Amino acid sequence: MHLHECSAKISARRAFANPVRCPICGDPLVAPIASEFIESGEIRHHWECDACGEPSSTSIPLTSH
Repeated sequence: MHLHECSAKISARRAFANPVRCPICGDPLVAPIASEFIESGEIRHHWECDACGEPSSTSIPLTSH
């Protein structure tokens, strides 16, 4: 078994400091309803706004060392 270490780009790390907001109403999104690893090297989070119900998704590109 091999352990692969991946780290997010600096822009993705900064994204964790800023809350994700709904693209429709601007309400803060607390936790994604689902997350997935994409083979091209990113993590995609799927969100649903508690205030207006709008679905959205964000992605975090990964780089490997």
